[in-house]
Amino acid sequence: MFILRLLLIALVVGYLVWTINNKLLGKNLKLARVIAATLVITSLVYLVLGILSYLIES
Repeated sequence: MFILRLLLIALVVGYLVWTINNKLLGKNLKLARVIAATLVITSLVYLVLGILSYLIES
């Protein structure tokens, strides 16, 4: 359940950032790709650390 909660939070935040970036950036796809890649990598690191924390504590 803990892992699902982390994944849901990452998806919601990612969608919000993606929506805001599309409205603000418009046709600037290179910057949008950099921001999206940064968000995905950060979310994956957060998810991996959350999984490791969950496994070590239980």
